Amino acid sequence: MKRFKLVLAVLIVVVFLAGNAALADESPYATYEMFREAAMAGEPYPDLPGEGKRLGFANIFATLPFCISVEQDIIKQARLAGFEDSEMIILDNQYDSVIGLRNADIMLSRRPDVFIQFQADAKVNNIVAARFSQAGIPIIAVDVPVPGSPFMGVDNWAVALMGGQKMAELIENKLGGWDNLDLVVLLQMPAGGEVTMLRSEGFAYALTEHFGPEAEDKIVRTDGGMGQTEQAKAAMDDVLAAHPRAQTIALTSINEQTMAGAIASLQGAGRWDTDKLVIITLGCDELGQSQLRDGLTDASIAFFPEKYGEYVVPAACAMMLGQPVPAYIFVENEIITPDNVDEYYPLD
Repeated sequence: MKRFKLVLAVLIVVVFLAGNAALADESPYATYEMFREAAMAGEPYPDLPGEGKRLGFANIFATLPFCISVEQDIIKQARLAGFEDSEMIILDNQYDSVIGLRNADIMLSRRPDVFIQFQADAKVNNIVAARFSQAGIPIIAVDVPVPGSPFMGVDNWAVALMGGQKMAELIENKLGGWDNLDLVVLLQMPAGGEVTMLRSEGFAYALTEHFGPEAEDKIVRTDGGMGQTEQAKAAMDDVLAAHPRAQTIALTSINEQTMAGAIASLQGAGRWDTDKLVIITLGCDELGQSQLRDGLTDASIAFFPEKYGEYVVPAACAMMLGQPVPAYIFVENEIITPDNVDEYYPLD
């Protein structure tokens, strides 16, 4: 009998330890990761968590190529999760703070189970955070933070460092070195807050790391607007007017729509010579791919907007079930050039 009790006690301890080990090995984000695995495989989510639920999404500007890709993938993934099309509330913030606030009120009145907010203005996001918190509706922020909500999007500092290091390489190899460069232009977006400012400040950091602190003497920062072509062109017009002798220029901006404006400014000023320019964009949406293929830009840091839904919809589903999701969900990035664009984005 004593021997039996001893064996039984040992078995209980073994089972207890094995159970604790299994719990220790399980990720705190297991539910999110389970849905994300299905999302990446393009398969229906386990148990279809979206059935009978309502999903809200406000796009930053629905007619831009980047935003079209984001919206299409969110819809695709929402369907895989079990959401009905009739239960998807999709609005367009149109890069406009007033419209963004109005859309937030519309969304509140529709009472989604979770709200995916893609809004450029950080101030608007603070107001929206307070209103939705009071209503008890969880938010997931896309690319621009919403206080108190998980963030899904770009690691802005990391991509800016990638871009800045590529810019330094091109200044060396294409322009013949820093001494041959007249100007570095950073078209920024202050309205997006500190996080989006990192998207350009990382370029400055990478350049000063490579060429020394005196590199700052050639760097010009200016407000390129809220991500639209016309605003960026006006900003670049002012920079070129202030630096009439600058011919060899390195340039980056918040996205490829703003870069289109900067390119138009250079062309209009008679300073468009690709042999004297280093242009690196961010996003690599359909417009960015065209810019690379047309020889307008030297590189783009890809954000893969066509995969945003694979990250954000699994997070939305986990939150609806009361399960934790990572505070920061960063997308993967790659440097795309005219030499490798067809590998990542085949023309067919």
